[in-house]
Amino acid sequence: MEILKLVDVSYSYDGKKNVINHVSLSIEAGKYVSIIGHNGSGKSTLAKLILGLLEAASGTITIFDKVLSDKTVRELRQRIGIVFQNPDNQFIGSTVRDDIAFGLENRCVPHEQMEGIINEFAVKVSMEEYLDKEPSNLSGGQKQRVAIAGVLAMHPDIIIFDEATAMLDPKGKREIHEIAMQMRKENPGLTIISITHDIEEAFDSDEVIVLNEGQIVMRGTPENVFSRREELLKVELDLPFVYKMRNALIKEGYDVKDIKTVEGLVAFLCR
Repeated sequence: MEILKLVDVSYSYDGKKNVINHVSLSIEAGKYVSIIGHNGSGKSTLAKLILGLLEAASGTITIFDKVLSDKTVRELRQRIGIVFQNPDNQFIGSTVRDDIAFGLENRCVPHEQMEGIINEFAVKVSMEEYLDKEPSNLSGGQKQRVAIAGVLAMHPDIIIFDEATAMLDPKGKREIHEIAMQMRKENPGLTIISITHDIEEAFDSDEVIVLNEGQIVMRGTPENVFSRREELLKVELDLPFVYKMRNALIKEGYDVKDIKTVEGLVAFLCR
């Protein structure tokens, strides 16, 4: 079932050059889709259009079978969560508990129910021990965990990660990626849209969409997209490490063409 559909969508900040240029795409419910591209390719603008933070100059955006407009934007936003690049921009409360509670309060969730919900989602992101801590005392990865807990507590149908790991170190990136993978297992109907310039993050997606100069230049499974290295290089992208390593082993005569994960390559090399 299509949960999101864009038809011939364009947008320009200055009224002259389109940052998003006649983009059409559809995303099915329960899919994990990565939208990748170099800086300035239009990825974050696309996220803002989907959220209704920007209004398309032309074309239509349909979410849950409703056309996004001034009349529907408030209702549709209730079903979409977003995790931004800088977690500090999302913190409202003076403690982790207060921050997770913020969205629940806006939706008038009764206080007697709120504590249980806060604890449930703090546990899901392994932040239950930090509920009474000030967000300023947390690491970047921990802050993003809290931001994700706040989003999950709202039970969205779509979560958008907008460069959510761009400011994190490798350990923080792994933590957030693991949470995203766990979210998929626990909520098969949850749709995840990851907007990133880090192609390693796109590796576990169901589908990869490549943007360049506001247009879709490639689309397909990770296996399909990452098999087209020359085309990726033309738009200032490269292959994920596991594909580079696998290709190098194939050149040396090893039969690893069916291995698609880092864990699989490690197991093969250990053997």
